[in-house]
Amino acid sequence: MNSISNPAFDHTTSLVATIETLGQRAHPSDNQGMIRKRTAILLAVLTGIALELGIHAMSGRREAWDSTEFWTIGLPAAALIAAAIGYMSQRSDWLWTALVAPSQMATMMVRGGEIGNLWPLTLILSTLLSTPFLIAASIGSRFRRNR
Repeated sequence: MNSISNPAFDHTTSLVATIETLGQRAHPSDNQGMIRKRTAILLAVLTGIALELGIHAMSGRREAWDSTEFWTIGLPAAALIAAAIGYMSQRSDWLWTALVAPSQMATMMVRGGEIGNLWPLTLILSTLLSTPFLIAASIGSRFRRNR
């Protein structure tokens, strides 16, 4: 019997092989369930933004940290998210949780319309306020099976 080439079959076969190859590269067994650096950065920034906007919506306060909800709900929730980022991140990517407080601060300044001349210094110094998130992420990273 003559072997007739079926282009649809050939494309499907090569597509399946490509997906399997990509899957092996993207999720090797030792990194399964891990997040990439970009994802860690995005999650840290989104945590800061959600912290400011969420607490502002809950409390109605002009600045989120002026409300009790910030200290009793917002910070513990952000610390848990930072610990999860630490647990799921690869190598030292948990350090990107240092962006939580600066992104919260930037969101507050943009939302309030009060971006002054010292905003770069404000964002740099607000990184110090991320110390609790760095500690939580560091603790989370210690529970990873593969480092």
